Amino acid sequence: MSDAVDEVHASLRHAASALPRGPGVYLFKDARGRVVYVGKAKDLRARVSQYINGHDDRAMVPFLINASVGVDVTEVRTEKEAFILEDTLIKKYRPRYNVQLRDDTGFLHLLIDPRGRWPRYSMSREVSGKARHFGPYASAHRARRTLEFLSRRFPLRTCTDSELARRTRPCLLHQMHRCLAPCVDLCSPETYDAVVTESMLFLEGKNTELIARLQARMVMHSDAEAFEEAARARDLIKAIEASLEEQITMDSRGGDRDAWAIVRDGDQMMALMLPFRGGRMQEAREMPVEATLGSPSTVLSRLLMAWYTSHARMAPELLLACEVDDVDILQEIFSERAGRKVVIRVPSRGDKLKAVGLATKNAHSALRRARLKQARSDSALVRLAEVARLPRLPRHIECFDNSNIQGENPVASQVVFIDGAPVRNRYRRYKVKTVVGADDYATMAEILGRRIKRSRKPDAKPTDTLPDLIVVDGGKGQVSVVCAVLSDLGCHDLPVIGLAKPKVERARGERQAMDKIVLPGIKDPVRLRSNDPALLLLMALRDESHRTAVRYHRRVRLKSRLVSELDGIAGVGPSRRRALLNRFGSAAGVRGATVTELTGVSGIGPALAETILDALGRKT
Repeated sequence: MSDAVDEVHASLRHAASALPRGPGVYLFKDARGRVVYVGKAKDLRARVSQYINGHDDRAMVPFLINASVGVDVTEVRTEKEAFILEDTLIKKYRPRYNVQLRDDTGFLHLLIDPRGRWPRYSMSREVSGKARHFGPYASAHRARRTLEFLSRRFPLRTCTDSELARRTRPCLLHQMHRCLAPCVDLCSPETYDAVVTESMLFLEGKNTELIARLQARMVMHSDAEAFEEAARARDLIKAIEASLEEQITMDSRGGDRDAWAIVRDGDQMMALMLPFRGGRMQEAREMPVEATLGSPSTVLSRLLMAWYTSHARMAPELLLACEVDDVDILQEIFSERAGRKVVIRVPSRGDKLKAVGLATKNAHSALRRARLKQARSDSALVRLAEVARLPRLPRHIECFDNSNIQGENPVASQVVFIDGAPVRNRYRRYKVKTVVGADDYATMAEILGRRIKRSRKPDAKPTDTLPDLIVVDGGKGQVSVVCAVLSDLGCHDLPVIGLAKPKVERARGERQAMDKIVLPGIKDPVRLRSNDPALLLLMALRDESHRTAVRYHRRVRLKSRLVSELDGIAGVGPSRRRALLNRFGSAAGVRGATVTELTGVSGIGPALAETILDALGRKT
């Protein structure tokens, strides 16, 4: 161990010896002042000294100590306060060596505010506020499928508030019997509220009560000879019953509980939560974890805290496959947050033990799938390193692409893949600042230069570290530009490759020609089979970068168009323009409005409304 490292360790020991003996939270920091670990303790001095003196046998501790140059502490009054503060700081700093949900923004919820006027369902990643939340859903696809089922079976509006305010006739969804058309008062508030209640009963799993309501409605419509409405109620009952047949019943009494399990294989763990609502099993939530972060009981304790402070509806009973640390404190915190008693237990018999067993079985299966996926990704990375002649596996790859239409509103994208998988929270989108016109080479030079300089800022984040490989969408020209920029910035050793479309071959009619890999300093491009794992990985990277750039360009172009149409109108400044767009959605919506509708916007009088419509070319 070097003298510098010994000096740092001695400094840490000295700092630990001066810490207080009471409860609190400690934060290990690296040389750049970044928090790399947050922990809680009954005795701050004793707990921090355990790390520094090697009395903590977790595999990550030596790496943590080597990365740390200092430790800060915050004293609290009780262990419970330390637990809550620790969770808050982990979410704030997202330290490298802490157990946390890998993508806690990836879980979607359906939300609705039944107290609003003509409530509607929407998707959200937040659970705060007074609206009712349902979920979470482990995938956006599953959330959208649920939302689609709701819109087909419970005819609530799907339009935004601004669309609802300006509509003068029912939309197509009303003709398809998928909306009650409250926009033009074709239903009463009582009728609409009844459908809202029924939809929430369905999402809550209260199917017995829901079916009883629907059967009563079917009989009522049948007695009144409203046979079409009676048939709709009948069809809805059948659809709900069909969905129930697909669910597994574990508790005939209809209880709500979450079953948790965690399994380990080598350096990987997989935690899994299996929710039961109304006694019926719902979709499992998988949470991969690095095994170096602690024992299964410690990791599961931290995951419980992270999950139930970030996600919706806490079940009154949590069933665990193993004992966890600080169970009494967890029960107290969860009970306070839920506003009712929450029990955490490890079952030993009966249906509850079966539920935990099923969660454990699913966790083992999820871990096997993760291992196979990782093996496929590693195979692709090994092959890519071979093809691109790289000195090491390209674990961190970034791909750049740009988008414009005849040089207008030029933008670019930076897509990041880690271990062969996209990491979307590390994507970056750029507005081109220095390039005029459609100059792809100059655009690439500017964007890459900004990317490299960002990594060198004193306050750079860990996510700004340079990649193992840069991929550009293009051939020799783009690759040469990138290499020149890297050379000017002193990054000679940063590998670059290009992925070029086979334009010449396709011009000859060779439809099956595959993309070519362009390497710096190599005359002929590398051609791979269509099923080569390295080529498939590069194509996925390139396509994701292209989609991101095009999507961002559309957004920028639309915003520019909206602003330009309303700009220049006398009396319409930024605040009034924003108010108009919030109310009518677009310049076309403003153009189609009447003077009376425009004067309903704050700050718009009759004279200014006339001026706006004349400037936009009002519809007759």
